[in-house]
Amino acid sequence: MNFKNKTFYNDLNLQKNFLFYENLITVIVLKSFDRLNLLTFQMGPFKKGEKIKIKIWIAIILDDSNLCKLQNPSWLKTEWLEKKIFLEKKSPLLQNLPYFYRELGFLSFRRKKTRNFFFIKEISLIEEIFSIRSLKLWNGIQIIKNKINALKLDKIGATEFLNIKKTIQFFLYFLSFF
Repeated sequence: MNFKNKTFYNDLNLQKNFLFYENLITVIVLKSFDRLNLLTFQMGPFKKGEKIKIKIWIAIILDDSNLCKLQNPSWLKTEWLEKKIFLEKKSPLLQNLPYFYRELGFLSFRRKKTRNFFFIKEISLIEEIFSIRSLKLWNGIQIIKNKINALKLDKIGATEFLNIKKTIQFFLYFLSFF
């Protein structure tokens, strides 16, 4: 499978995007309809006002058709994000966040019909969290001095992982000579 001259199996960014769109998101049905016939399966019936969890790629199609409205994740609120920033700054360890936190934030922002100041603030808070976490990861990698067999990154986000993957591979390869 090729996409714009990139091989899917060798491109981690394409794989990340594919996995992201397979995640579930909550939507509010705007219009009742019997069923949605997709290539490999059917969904429905849907009732107006009903909250359902569906895959992100389906939610985008329904949102574009004005059949549903994407609901922001419960954590995508200014207070919650500010608390995470405080905890990230206070602790040397990474805090628990949704694996695709950055992608979900940007998807919610892009899909908003009206962009308001508060949501732009939330996006800037997500970016601040991302930069704090990235700095922690870079600093953590730099202190690796001995040969290691495994590296546990259980609280790392998808984009954070892609950003440091090559550096980790280089360090692990370099340390294998010692």
